[in-house]
Amino acid sequence: MIRLLIADDHPIVLEGLASLLEASDLAVVARCRNGDDALAAITTTDLDIAILDIQMPGPSGLDILRRLRDARAARPKVVILTASFDPGQIAAAIQLEADGLVLKDVVADRIVKCLDAVAAGGQWIDNDALKQGLGELARREDAALSRRPLSGRETEVARLAARGLRNKDIAELLALAPSTVKMHMSSIFEKLDVESRAQLAAIAKDLGLD
Repeated sequence: MIRLLIADDHPIVLEGLASLLEASDLAVVARCRNGDDALAAITTTDLDIAILDIQMPGPSGLDILRRLRDARAARPKVVILTASFDPGQIAAAIQLEADGLVLKDVVADRIVKCLDAVAAGGQWIDNDALKQGLGELARREDAALSRRPLSGRETEVARLAARGLRNKDIAELLALAPSTVKMHMSSIFEKLDVESRAQLAAIAKDLGLD
């Protein structure tokens, strides 16, 4: 039987999905309401697949996926759960090699089909999401041709931000004022044509920032 962890900060979604999957003879062995609890459960529970909300308190589903990938240790398969298709987030999930990506409101048999495919060693990403994600990656490749290079200090700040550090943490590590870090982040976003830290993290490897 496939052993699952579900992490979602919305109780109705969490319990509803758990009930749906248990009715399909899947074992939900852990239910979490935030990213910190999910990370703890992943390290202490025997799992086959972790189903992670793309946005939740604490580390997001993408943050957790990134940490698991960077750890380069044995880990459960990861399926990202999302309420809507955001091209930037989808592109990040693809680059981070998510095993699955599925909308919260799809019919039950599609979620089960996704989990069966992932458990068998495959990858299952909704077709519409895949098209949007690949389109976003192509847009980024085009944008990369016109990116302006980062300064040495901006590179240091960008590398730490891509690893998930907050401005306050970066300021302490680099002995900078928080306002200076904020200024550098604004310049980094403009030069790299990104709009969020998630997008920055998604292209970090290509830029040598990982």
